[in-house]
Amino acid sequence: MRKVWKLAIAIALLLMTLSVAFPIQKAAACSCLLPENATEAKERSAATFTGTVQSIGEFKSDRKEAYYAATLSVNESWKGMDEPETVVYTSWSSCQFDFEKGKTYLLYPYEHDGRYEVVNCSRSGEVTQANADVMKDLQELGAGTKFEDPPDRANAEESAAAEPERTRGLSWLPVTLGGVALIVIVVGGWIAVRGRKN
Repeated sequence: MRKVWKLAIAIALLLMTLSVAFPIQKAAACSCLLPENATEAKERSAATFTGTVQSIGEFKSDRKEAYYAATLSVNESWKGMDEPETVVYTSWSSCQFDFEKGKTYLLYPYEHDGRYEVVNCSRSGEVTQANADVMKDLQELGAGTKFEDPPDRANAEESAAAEPERTRGLSWLPVTLGGVALIVIVVGGWIAVRGRKN
């Protein structure tokens, strides 16, 4: 029975190691035609701007659709943005756009039910030197209207700290593998105890 117990522990450890070493990313089932360039993306969008994420919360519409709501300070605008701060929503779907607090994005949101929404089908992306598409779009867009930081940034950051933060790439796999590992350990222990009694 010791062999069964050792095997159960080995399987449990293997499952836990795999769940940490190979986290599952969000499924890439979103298919769409991206605009060919920044000009086309700007024409299709309700707004075009860069913004830095100050906070991320959750939102449910009247139709019970679930969204993440990212509050952004607007850095520069090329279309549709006349305030230094805005909220952009992203639906919980295969085309979900992932925001992270503190990061800056070039966004091409569309308007839906009076809200700005963004998906992965609009050339929107994080502003970093490594993101060649976004850097190319910024160059094509040229200079836009620049905004200064909102005057009440300290209060905004305090309220953001009180909001639940969203973690990227939440996955059911590590939880499932952990549960399976726990079951294997319990069953292995039960078999080992039962074997000793016999």
